[in-house]
Amino acid sequence: MKVLEKILFAGFGGQGILSIGKIFADACIENDMQASWLPSYGPEMRGGTCNCLVAVSNEPVLSPYFVRPTDAIIMNQASMERFLKTLDTAKVVVINTSLVELTSEMEKVLENVKLVRVDATNIAIELGSVKCANMVMLGAYAKGSAALSLDDLKKSITRKFAKKPAMVEMNLQALDRGYQLA
Repeated sequence: MKVLEKILFAGFGGQGILSIGKIFADACIENDMQASWLPSYGPEMRGGTCNCLVAVSNEPVLSPYFVRPTDAIIMNQASMERFLKTLDTAKVVVINTSLVELTSEMEKVLENVKLVRVDATNIAIELGSVKCANMVMLGAYAKGSAALSLDDLKKSITRKFAKKPAMVEMNLQALDRGYQLA
């Protein structure tokens, strides 16, 4: 088997899109897989569109770029509208229902895709910070990921935020909530 997953992470600047893509790619590498992380963001930075592509394989990743993801995490409406036509062949799309409303036309395009609907922004607010909505989404994605287990992801996050214990705890709680909801 070559490519296990080609994941699109998409939202707007400030939602931690690039961060969760990097965290996921790093966690895969820490667990003896090959991974690439390709960020993309507009000149607006915070509040502007941003996304990243992560390819995970058990062999070298020859190109970090792809057009059709096998999986996606979509954090806002603009991203859903922008990438909808590339998601029709995906296996799994995790949608932040706090900020994404699927129209009947979108539902039709995605009829053969497993949709995981997570009220991530509102859950993050309940947990104490809207900034952890990205981790709620990552936890929901981890439930079906072939590349990583939830425990592997938690270990990586604990190492990444080791100097900020409060962030570790909040991020782990957010991961768990997303995983439970998926």
